[in-house]
Amino acid sequence: MRLSWRNRSQGVVGLLGVAVLALALSACGWQLRGAPGGISLDDRVIQVVDEAGSSELRREVRRAIEGGGGQYTESAAEADWVLTLHGRGSSRETASVGADGDAQDYRLTYTIDYSVADAAGETRIQRTSLDAQRTFAAPAGGADERRARESELEDELRADAVRLLMLRLQALR
Repeated sequence: MRLSWRNRSQGVVGLLGVAVLALALSACGWQLRGAPGGISLDDRVIQVVDEAGSSELRREVRRAIEGGGGQYTESAAEADWVLTLHGRGSSRETASVGADGDAQDYRLTYTIDYSVADAAGETRIQRTSLDAQRTFAAPAGGADERRARESELEDELRADAVRLLMLRLQALR
């Protein structure tokens, strides 16, 4: 079967259009949700010591390490770095009130307290904390709706805080 010149040229133009679109999207920094965000841990082997006692945070950190090109280990002997999660927490405060005195907006903060040491035990990052914050409007459904929205946002903020943590690890190279 022979393709006419017109069919071949449309295929080439279509392919060229897709290539230009892909180039434009990558140039502006767009990426699929869940992509590691350009984080590169250069195959570092990282042990996570969880003093925070949060399985969700530990799971999120492990996923981020592996997604960022690092290797997660349980063994201190194999580790290049030891990431200690000293604590984590979340808090809510009123961000704004209406004329009637009722809260209109809330600010939710998720905090990770951590430190990093190398294989020799030398401190690479002193014990410090990082925060991820989000402000949200008070839901119309009352306290139950607010708690449900806070739970959803806490998951997002934990992921944001872990991304910030991975950027700090990346900067250690």
